[in-house]
Amino acid sequence: MRSSGHRSRLLLALMCIGAAASAQAVEFDEKLKVPSVAEPAALRSQAESFKNKVAALEEAGPQQLVMNRALFAERFDLTWQLQRAIDARRPLGDLSEVGFVSRGDGSYAIDYDAHPEWHRLDEAMAGWLPLVDWNVLGAELKARGFRDQDVTTLREYVRTHDAQRAAAAKSLPVAISFSKVVRKLDRVKRPVPDNLVASYLYQRSRADAEATREWAQGLLQALDAQRARILMSYFDEMKFTGVIAPDDQRAGIDELLRLMRLPDFEQLATAEAKEGTP
Repeated sequence: MRSSGHRSRLLLALMCIGAAASAQAVEFDEKLKVPSVAEPAALRSQAESFKNKVAALEEAGPQQLVMNRALFAERFDLTWQLQRAIDARRPLGDLSEVGFVSRGDGSYAIDYDAHPEWHRLDEAMAGWLPLVDWNVLGAELKARGFRDQDVTTLREYVRTHDAQRAAAAKSLPVAISFSKVVRKLDRVKRPVPDNLVASYLYQRSRADAEATREWAQGLLQALDAQRARILMSYFDEMKFTGVIAPDDQRAGIDELLRLMRLPDFEQLATAEAKEGTP
């Protein structure tokens, strides 16, 4: 359920085993615990509650899932719990009513057309818009109610606002501050606990997701309300599916910690973040 795109080798290793720029940097918080994975019945109940909450928003739903930070964070934590439960291969029972259909191999398929509440439209926009043929997209949007100046506004926002660079800038302080924690534990000859690594992965992934949400929010705010609704409707009409598959985090932790211990890690990570390759 993650966005696609180019990743450099160093930060790819940091990001992939966890599976997401604001003016104020948020660093790694050693005291922050990851959301505990609820029992299957409770997880299904939470997912059902979230589904109903989004449905109650009616037509505002898709846009609210970008603009409403609290709603976005709630979905992030729910999907984080689900991913961790799948990683642990816990029996989850039938989740089809809330949008997740077992594929029989430990993974779950998601039909975003039937269950748009789980779709990261911000991620879809950030991944797709920089690659589009603007002649084609512009014509399609104008057929739905965009004006020439609206297409220009949208195109200029995408050209001048780099979602990958925003994600790199927002998650960089989390990575650098965590690397300092790792080296602090090394100095006193204490192991890095798995739960601390899990907290880092959660915090970095959350920062990346929030940066993408902020990018999409800025894009919608660059348009007037009517054109923002048209754009969201355009993406909402596209057919998307997804898969959540087990992810062996343990296999990547040793490599993550090795990278964190590099004497020039901060310089390397900072340079790559400036290049926009989180």
